[in-house]
Amino acid sequence: MRILLGGIPLGCDNIGDEAILAGVVRMLKASIPCVELTVATDDPATAALLGVGVVPPFGFRDTDLNGFAAEASRHDAYIWCGATGLSDYPHTALSLLEIAQGEGVPTFIWGVGMDDELNPVFFKAHGKLRFALKALGLAGWYERRLRGRLKRRIARILPRCRGVWLRDPQSAAMLAATGFPGAAVAADSAILLAAETVGSGKSGDSGTPATLGLCISTQRQIADLDGLRGLIVAVRDSSARVLGIPMNPKTDRTLLESLGVECIAGTTPEAVMEAAAECDVVLSSRLHLLILAANAGTPGIGIARGSKLANWLSNFGEDVVGSVYDCDWGKTAERVLAALGHRGDWNARRDAAYRRLNERLEKARGELVAKLKECQHG
Repeated sequence: MRILLGGIPLGCDNIGDEAILAGVVRMLKASIPCVELTVATDDPATAALLGVGVVPPFGFRDTDLNGFAAEASRHDAYIWCGATGLSDYPHTALSLLEIAQGEGVPTFIWGVGMDDELNPVFFKAHGKLRFALKALGLAGWYERRLRGRLKRRIARILPRCRGVWLRDPQSAAMLAATGFPGAAVAADSAILLAAETVGSGKSGDSGTPATLGLCISTQRQIADLDGLRGLIVAVRDSSARVLGIPMNPKTDRTLLESLGVECIAGTTPEAVMEAAAECDVVLSSRLHLLILAANAGTPGIGIARGSKLANWLSNFGEDVVGSVYDCDWGKTAERVLAALGHRGDWNARRDAAYRRLNERLEKARGELVAKLKECQHG
């Protein structure tokens, strides 16, 4: 059976997306004997790394959709796999689904998330247009029109999929409000990488200095960088170390280093989990650092950029400390310092959450595999 994976900007300097991909590939190889997987990615090294075929990242990284129809038609199924594309870049991913469906290829959505805020790049007016619309009192009308177009596309394209599984209940509820109420719930495929980690995090009596793992995204960047600098100073004044774990090896690293934070050299999900395992807590505005840290048994504190970090942290009975636009850095520093000294009942909450997530994921995996095998037989 031949399966094409895509729908997200793979191979484009986002370790979180690569963690999702690695989890999906591992799951499909373990579930379907002799499966042949092809990945739409901008990184040719993915072929050797994961044992898959690769094709261009159609629609992403300045590539167009030309050739996707022919590529999709050579496969038994096409899966849009993961990330927050339903709110971040829905137009490209929906176009890929529609093209594959036009070729008669069964389509699936697996583990995708949806923020409560649609990407302002695509769903708000900008520049002179925004100025003119605001002057006329039409900015709200224009944005509602853009959201309405998305809702109509979702209502047209998603019912043609053979199966739709989102990564959390909150995303499914958002999608229901945006035109498709029929999604099931799985979990983020990156948790499947947990099996290769120690799963218990840093030991409190390790004898090494307490360590904060830190990642701040350059997407929807922190509004108060001085407040963040103050947190870094407070952590260091407590004799703890700050370790940068950039989830975008280029842009996040540049920002962290500009704040005087030393960063890890590794650029793979495995390197991130190894680094997180050596930390007492991580602070991040990137979702997948929190997920990979939890894989390694390390607690995380989230700074929101949309609802996805809050959705993840709710699995552990926690919430974000603030957002990239509005964060009380003094209180955040207090919370970080407390977490550096004592993790409380984190291990028990983490284990309970992962049991629930894995049960949900295993049920959804069984449903997906059964539907894929139906495609294989006609």
